[in-house]
Amino acid sequence: MKKIPKYMEVYMDTKEKISNDTYLIGEKLPTGDELAKSFNTSKLTIKRGLDMLVTEGLIRSRSGFGTEVLRKPIDNSKVFGPHGSLFSVIGEEHVDSDIHTFSIELPTKKIAEILKISPKDYVYNIIRSRVIDHQPYSIEQTFMPLSVIPGLEPKHLKKSVYGYISNELNLEIKSSHISIKGDLANDFDAKILNIKSGEFMIEVSKVVSLASGVPFEYSISRHIYDDFAFEAVFVEN
Repeated sequence: MKKIPKYMEVYMDTKEKISNDTYLIGEKLPTGDELAKSFNTSKLTIKRGLDMLVTEGLIRSRSGFGTEVLRKPIDNSKVFGPHGSLFSVIGEEHVDSDIHTFSIELPTKKIAEILKISPKDYVYNIIRSRVIDHQPYSIEQTFMPLSVIPGLEPKHLKKSVYGYISNELNLEIKSSHISIKGDLANDFDAKILNIKSGEFMIEVSKVVSLASGVPFEYSISRHIYDDFAFEAVFVEN
C-alpha cells in the first residue's frame, strides 16, 4: 500500500483525535513545534494538514492565541474545497475510478453557455464512477474545454484530474459554484452503484474556475444518499 503524504497523516490523525475527544471542543491543540516533533516533520507540513481542518471549520487558528477546536466532524463526511479532491482528503490508496466514457465532442448550447465557450469549441465528455475502499461512492459526468485543459488523457482520469491541472499544466484552481438537489436513481445509477432503480440520490452540480476567472469544468455527480454529507462553513473576517 502506498504511504500517505505526511500532511495527510497530520490531517487524518488530528481529525480522529477530535472525533474521539482526545482533543475537546474549546481546547487548544499542541503548538506547531510540538506537533512537528511528534510527527517528525516540518512546521510547514503541520500547517498544511491543519489548514484542511480549518477549511472544514473544525479548528480555528489565531495569531498569538494558538489553534483551538471548534466542533467535531460530521460522521462519514468527505469535505473538500474547490481545488480539493477525494484523493487529497481520503488518500489515493482508498480511491479507485472506473471510466465509462471519455470522448471529445462539440458541446450542447447549455454546456457552451456554462463554460463560456463557443458551440464550435470542443469539450471532453467524461463519465466515471468512484469507489472508496471497494464500495461504490458516486457517478460523475464532467465537461472540460480542450482550449483550457489541453492534453487530458484517460490515464489522468484514474488519478486526480485536478492534480494534472495544477501540477502538469501549472494552472491555479480558484473558485467553484455548487448546487445540490435530490433525484431518483435511473437504471445506469442502479447498475453502477449497486442500488435499486428509483432509490433516492443526491445530485451535485459544480462549475469550477481558474484564478483567471475562466471556467474549466462543469460536472454533475450523483451520490448514494446515505453516504453523502454537506457542510457549509462561514467565516467572518
